Formats: sequence, C-alpha cells, structure tokens
Amino acid sequence: MGTKGKKPLSVVEKRQQRMMKEEAKKKIVKEEKKEVRTTFIDQSLITKISNEISNFDVITPFTLSQRYAIKYSTAKKILKELQQRNLIDIISRNRRIIIAIPKKS
Repeated sequence: MGTKGKKPLSVVEKRQQRMMKEEAKKKIVKEEKKEVRTTFIDQSLITKISNEISNFDVITPFTLSQRYAIKYSTAKKILKELQQRNLIDIISRNRRIIIAIPKKS
C-alpha cells in the first residue's frame, strides 16, 4: 500500500494561474482607489470658492470637500477664513460640523 502520491501538474498549474489572476485584480482595485486631495490652503482656491459661494444654499465642510477635492479639515479651515472675510454667516456650529450660508449682498 502506498500513499496517494502527488497532485498532477495540471491541477498545480490551474491553481497558480488562479492565484496570478487574483493578484492582478487586487492591484487594479488598489490603483483605482488612490485620489489626491489638496491639504493646504491656496489663495487661488479661496478666491475660487468665494466667487462661487453665492450659488450655494447651505455650505458645509462636506460640500466643499466633495466639490473641490480637498480634505475635510482643509474645508473647515477655509470656512473659518471665509467667515473672517465676512463672506459667510455661520448658522450652527459644534465640534463636528459647521453650517453656514452666504451673506446677502
């Protein structure tokens, strides 16, 4: 009585091909997820937002971060800067969110 023996080469080759396909899929998914968001406040970005801010009904950090591809924390800083320039009125504020509306001119 002997042992069962080793697996045939065709089975090993099929397994290796499946593993290579899975690795290729993982690499593609990882590459798609990378999105660059700006982390610093640029003067041109503030002027761009201040020009378009009158079109918004309500301004939150989330809407700024989604529309202009910036980080959430950067959007909060921009809202503070816009308030200092008297371009927006802050309606509600807590530690998580800032809700503002554009000033009527």
